[in-house]
Amino acid sequence: MVLPLLFLVVDFMNFNYTATPCSNVPPPIVMKKGEYTYFDQKMAAGFEVFVRNVKQGSLRAGTQLAVVVLSCDFPIGGTAEAFAYDIRGNTAALLGEVGGANWGGDWGRGPDSIHITFKNSFLYVDSCQDDDCTTREVRTYALRDGKLVKVYVQTHKAND
Repeated sequence: MVLPLLFLVVDFMNFNYTATPCSNVPPPIVMKKGEYTYFDQKMAAGFEVFVRNVKQGSLRAGTQLAVVVLSCDFPIGGTAEAFAYDIRGNTAALLGEVGGANWGGDWGRGPDSIHITFKNSFLYVDSCQDDDCTTREVRTYALRDGKLVKVYVQTHKAND
């Protein structure tokens, strides 16, 4: 007996994103090989957007979700957001933003500070609560009537 393999049919490294972590980079972001570059004429500065992580999971039988961490790198520092997507076949619908991070040259934490776990029909997102990242926040999400709903928030001291 051959069991079907679960895999992402949606290629998030080559995807058109309608949500962006950068307020000055207008959507859509047409990602190619996990990278997108935008030059803001008014600011005379360039911004690079990267796919930093894609985590797949399910919140109940018959569902397939992915959380994609996108980062926007500024000349010094940056910002990142984790976006949840509902995957159906070869399409993905944005469910919402579930976590974030900000950093500068000597403060904050980068996109690798966003930790994503799918477990027991819940999505857990552990990220910095503030820019200094002295306190972390774990947000717990569940699917309710096809919508991603935050059901619990817990804070804890950051471990360095």
